[in-house]
Parts: sequence; C-alpha cells; structure tokens
Amino acid sequence: MRDNLARAERLRLVDTARRAGEDAPTLCEGWTTRDLVTHLVIRERHPAAALGIFMPKFDARREAKENDYASMPFAQLLGLVAAPPKWTPGALPGVESVMNTTEFLVHHEDIRRAALEWIPRRLSQPEKATAWTQARLALLAYAAKADGPVTISAPGFASRTAGRKRGKGSETTITGEPLELLLYLMGREEHALVDIS
Repeated sequence: MRDNLARAERLRLVDTARRAGEDAPTLCEGWTTRDLVTHLVIRERHPAAALGIFMPKFDARREAKENDYASMPFAQLLGLVAAPPKWTPGALPGVESVMNTTEFLVHHEDIRRAALEWIPRRLSQPEKATAWTQARLALLAYAAKADGPVTISAPGFASRTAGRKRGKGSETTITGEPLELLLYLMGREEHALVDIS
C-alpha cells in the first residue's frame, strides 16, 4: 500500500467528492468541490495551464481550461480524475507517488474537513509511514519561511528538525499524526489536529 497511496487517495477523493456533491465547500478558500476537482484535472492534463495558479503569465490559459470544463457533467469530471491519462508524468514508475501523494492526501482532506461534521481518518501503518515521508519533505519548505527551527514529531516516527534561527525566532515543535502534520505544513493550520510548543 505504501507505494500505492497516491492511487488509493485519488480514488478515495473521487468517492468523497461524489458523496459531497459539486457545490460543497472545501478548505481551499472560494473553491467548491467542483472547483477543486477541475484543478486536479487541469494540473494533470494541462500542465502549462496549471502554472497559472503560481505564475500570472499563464493565468489566461488556466482560466480558458477552467471554462472548457465548466459545462462538463460532474460525474464525467470525476471520471477524468479517477482515470488519469497514460501520458502523464505520474504514470511513470515511482513518479506518481512523488507527484501525487501529498496532492491527493491534502485535497481529499480539503473536501472532508470542510463538512460540518467530520472525524479524523485512521490510516494504516504503511499509509502513516508514507504520510510521514511526505510531511518530512513539506517541512523543508515550511521551515525555510519560519523565523526559527521547526521540529515535527509523530508518535512512532521520531522527529525531524529543519530551519535556522533567525533574529529572535525560537524553535517550534509540532506534534501529531503524520497526516495531521502534513496538513499543518501545507497551510491547513486551523484544521490540523496538532499540538504546538
């Protein structure tokens, strides 16, 4: 399961999105479930247009692709997420886990945790190990922006520290399950079940 978590989360996200409905809110500000699913389709099938999320010069391409998918039935859009094209980089051995594990774990929770009532999921031990690996990678980018060193600690997975002390910044320790740590480090601070010290 460890190597297939990206694929498993892709299918879990599709199922959760189908049950939530296309107009359900997500943790991505201003996005409905349909908007999030459209983002996933564009990211995978139209990489140049997906750059519009980060680079203004590609914004017109992104917007055009969003308009192309606006009238597509939601079930069909979900089908595009569930069955990625064979030519996508993620189809290459080993690339899918690097490219998609964090994307699908986090966006799946973006749908789940926007609901009025939700409970944390219990991942298997191999899935937790994969989420821990993803959290350790996310820590590097997070710590690069922090004022001081940041340590993440997960029960059963020890801890990892990154970053340097800058100015008056003190060390921060974030403790929680691997998925919760990943969510926190990926900007879902208010919705991640972690302890900060």
